[in-house]
This record gives sequence, C-alpha cells and structure tokens, in this order.
Amino acid sequence: MAITVTTPTAKNGFILNATSADASGCEELKAAEVGKSIKVRHLTISNNSVGTLAITVGQEEDTGAVKTALIGPISILTGQTLQWNFNPAMELAAGKALVVDADGAGAICVFAQGEVE
Repeated sequence: MAITVTTPTAKNGFILNATSADASGCEELKAAEVGKSIKVRHLTISNNSVGTLAITVGQEEDTGAVKTALIGPISILTGQTLQWNFNPAMELAAGKALVVDADGAGAICVFAQGEVE
C-alpha cells in the first residue's frame, strides 16, 4: 500500500502520474489545500496487474477507503486503460484530497491533469 506520485512541471494547474503496486487501502493522489478545490480535467487509469480490479476515485480517505466516490467502483481488466476528459472539470469539495482505491492488491497507474482554485 504505497503510491509513488510524480508531478511534471505544469505552467498552470497540475499534472500527476501515480503508480502503485498495491492501491488497496486508499492512496492520496493530490493533497487538499485549505479553502481551495481540486478540479480534474483529465483522468486515465491503467490496470497493470494480473486480474480484474475494481477502482474507485474520489475525495478524502475514511479508514482505508474512499470517503466520497466520484468515479466507481469500476471494473478494469488486466492490461486495460480507461480515460475521461471532463468539460466542465470534475470538482472536489473545497479542502478535500483526491484519492484512489482498489478492491485488492494490484498494480495500477493513474494520470491526472487539472488545477486547484
């Protein structure tokens, strides 16, 4: 249950690429900022594990699970990639972190782009 998040430089907003060998237990993708909302414009999720995973993306963690689901749980087959472009942006409540959770141990990659306002 550890995720590695890299953040390429973005002129405006954020870009993040997160990989985890085991996303069960809920992982933080983008930390909350007091009084500001995370707005996701693009999201890609890949299942690089052996077997189908149910993935949930949402805001805030609650005892090892997504507190408020925004997408999912969705089943993603081995080697499958799903992506969304949001226009308008998928907006989290102010002061809430962007998180991801899987229903079991499995390698995933999450790519997200957006801004914090």
